[in-house]
Amino acid sequence: ITAGIKEKNYLGKGINLNSSFTIRNDGLDLKVQRTDPNFKNSEKDLITSIENSTRDLLSRFGYKNRRTGFSIGTSYEQFEDIYFTPKLSVFHENLETGSKASAAQKKQEGDYLETDVNYRFTLNKLNQNYQPSNGYKASFSQTIPLFTDDSAFSNSITFANYYPITDEMIFSINFHTKSINSISDEDVRLSKRLYLPSRRLRGFESGKIGPKDGNDFIGGNYIATLNASTNLPYFFQNFQNLDAVLFFDAANIWGVDYDSSIDKSNKIRSSIGIGLDWFSVIGPVNFSLSQNISKADTD
Repeated sequence: ITAGIKEKNYLGKGINLNSSFTIRNDGLDLKVQRTDPNFKNSEKDLITSIENSTRDLLSRFGYKNRRTGFSIGTSYEQFEDIYFTPKLSVFHENLETGSKASAAQKKQEGDYLETDVNYRFTLNKLNQNYQPSNGYKASFSQTIPLFTDDSAFSNSITFANYYPITDEMIFSINFHTKSINSISDEDVRLSKRLYLPSRRLRGFESGKIGPKDGNDFIGGNYIATLNASTNLPYFFQNFQNLDAVLFFDAANIWGVDYDSSIDKSNKIRSSIGIGLDWFSVIGPVNFSLSQNISKADTD
């Protein structure tokens, strides 16, 4: 369940205040972000945020964590249609393990303080940011550790392209890949390992895909996803806030830095299905029905 306030005008000064919260069966995410456009006539946005997230996975994966912190950054158009977004973040995390945790998981129990620098370059050639019908958008981002216990360094690439088949029927293809590795001899912390979000691989249970250490799904050091979809505008012609979608998802997750012998996740997962997008008053809501095409035995 996700709800939030989008771009609420603050004190009539053009300042945007975004607040969002996500309720899951294993925890809660809270985030408040303030954006000051054209801060002090610099032609740069000032972006500050505070976050708090908790995940209780003791019964499923053997650990529980709470992460709290803040970030400050900016965003501006560096060149035509190319945007640069640097950010400094400081977070504290408490990681607790239980009886179901593996020996490798229990070694990482404790408190962590981390300071990272993140930056992102985005090339935006979309005709519009909300529900685009033509063009493409590509981004590259890195997170560089300044002061952390595991020195986790991550890279991410995202690409999305939209093609109009007819005036109302839009085909889209999205590609996303991300890696995270330690630049020291330490293993990447359990809570920072990568998992495939359910929105990028529909039809599979979130968090229960990829490498396993005993009975624990431990995520990976690498993920890659490919999503193709088209809307079906003739299904709900009389409903402006409803859209039917036909989709195909493919993804993989792999890499176990602390024990390569248990990384047997070379199977590409894929699914096909139909979805319903409802643009409600509280934001977009999606329902999907999917059938897996390929999967691993442990998924």
